[in-house]
Amino acid sequence: MKNLTFVLISITLTGCGAVYYVPNTQNVPVMKNKGQTNLYLGLNSSESVDGFELQGAYGLTDKIALQFNGDWVNSSESSSKGSGHILELGAGYYKNLSKDFVFETYGLMGFGGLKYEENINFPQEIKANFFRIGLQPSFSFTSKYFIASLSGRLANLNYSNISGNLIADVDYINAYNSFWLAEPALTIQAGTENVKFQLQLQYSYNLTYPDFIQDYTLVSLGLKVNLNPKKVKKTFPQSLRRNPFVRHVTELSFIFNYFSQ
Repeated sequence: MKNLTFVLISITLTGCGAVYYVPNTQNVPVMKNKGQTNLYLGLNSSESVDGFELQGAYGLTDKIALQFNGDWVNSSESSSKGSGHILELGAGYYKNLSKDFVFETYGLMGFGGLKYEENINFPQEIKANFFRIGLQPSFSFTSKYFIASLSGRLANLNYSNISGNLIADVDYINAYNSFWLAEPALTIQAGTENVKFQLQLQYSYNLTYPDFIQDYTLVSLGLKVNLNPKKVKKTFPQSLRRNPFVRHVTELSFIFNYFSQ
């Protein structure tokens, strides 16, 4: 049987044996005020898998923020293929400790599914759903062109609806279908004031089953956009209230200048 890899909610192939878990990128918004909106698009890679991620965050009040995370993974070889996804929602508290430091903590809840198929001598597959809850605190140093964050995710993961005719793999997940994870991460952002490249390094440790077959590291790289309404109110030109032609031209110019800062 080909190597089987579960990426949290997805399965792919490895060259060194079965791997059943890999984390997704941690969303560290570095929220500063009400109305702030962050959008992130990125790619991730572990010892066993490559994925695509979409993340967002919104400052609901001057203390409470919301976040959304999505991760999609696909893998294929000549005789096998795997796919999966995770969709995660979070709500939490943030506080500006000083001009340069921000504290945040989020409660997280995610749902996902996986499917793995192979066809060597005859078609075989395994399917499962999962549910994950977690807590993610972080401390961030922030400046105009650079942000550094230390975060950690403590999570409980449970598999369910496990089915398929890959019997050994079904039995393994049924035997280890619930566990706790500790996942520290370092996130670096650099660029303009409103658009930054983001790099994150993450380690995953299984607290319940230290010998559980999983990947231990995840690296992600992407682009993060920050929309800060306080700055928009201060810099938005009055000319936008004039005739429609002037308004549209000025608006396009303003948007270009805003994201170039």
